[in-house]
Amino acid sequence: MIPSPRRVVVIQTAWLGDVILTTPLFRAIKRRWPEARVEAVVIPGTAPVLEGLKDVDGVIVHDKRRGGWKDFRRTARDLRAGGFDLCLAPHRSARTAVLARASGAAVRVGYRESALSFLYTARVRRPRAGHEVERILALGAPFGLELRGIVRPRLAVTEEERRRAAAVTGGRPYAVVSPSSAWPTKRWRAEGFAAVADNLSARGLMVVLTGAPGEEAEAAAVAAATPGPVVNLAGRTTVRELAALVAGATVVVANDSAPVHLASAFDRPTVAIFGATVPAQGFGPLAARAAVAEVTGLACRPCGAHGGRKCPKKHFKCMNELSADAVLAAVAAVLE
Repeated sequence: MIPSPRRVVVIQTAWLGDVILTTPLFRAIKRRWPEARVEAVVIPGTAPVLEGLKDVDGVIVHDKRRGGWKDFRRTARDLRAGGFDLCLAPHRSARTAVLARASGAAVRVGYRESALSFLYTARVRRPRAGHEVERILALGAPFGLELRGIVRPRLAVTEEERRRAAAVTGGRPYAVVSPSSAWPTKRWRAEGFAAVADNLSARGLMVVLTGAPGEEAEAAAVAAATPGPVVNLAGRTTVRELAALVAGATVVVANDSAPVHLASAFDRPTVAIFGATVPAQGFGPLAARAAVAEVTGLACRPCGAHGGRKCPKKHFKCMNELSADAVLAAVAAVLE
């Protein structure tokens, strides 16, 4: 193993939430080797969230969805040119293993369970239990990285970004409500979110609905069913604008999706709604004041690692049986 690497690269080309949950690893690396240059390989949609982080010195963007073989070769060249002597790979795909090998780093650390794991020079057993942050930090075990006190992810937004976010509601306190997810089986009912939005309005909070491009329909359904006023920004914010909105929120209510992890990074009171997935899979909220709303006792949960397009049992009890009262009780718990 390298006693003191000069240039370190972390390859994490998964979703936004995964990149957020990788930030403690960057922090651990910088704590262990303050003089090392640390870079990240991420996809275009997640790169902005790393801006302003003192633990990340550079970002290599890999467009794996649209760039094809041409972009893969360009990314490999950029990695080789970076002169990295240590590569850590939280992402477990074969593509990541090949990129790690292409980096030319003398030490390449991945999970034993990763595809093409033989391309790594050191293989770490991925913990089955615990939070995803802990699983990612396990990659630092061969180096004795200091793990205490750095479990919660952290992000940075500027004061100007915070001011613009506050201007959305005219300076009024607000709640961020995110009613969608990339996976349909992780989405709670629109009428349930509307009841929560109505309750939050009664508490004196402006409700700001958010969602990624393509998730406008879910937010529109909640807006239409909510008696009081809401600000619907679904599909209209950049990643950094969403981060700034979450950073200033009084409370965040969201399905098991990226806004939960954004709320953890800014330590905002959080209610995370789980349906097809369960917190024990490692993606629960990490804010100091956080609660989970879910239907317990269903033998079919979880029905997959990431949720799915349709309920395999065709009854969708995990979301259909989750009452608004249960979610409102969770909201009250984190606010009061």
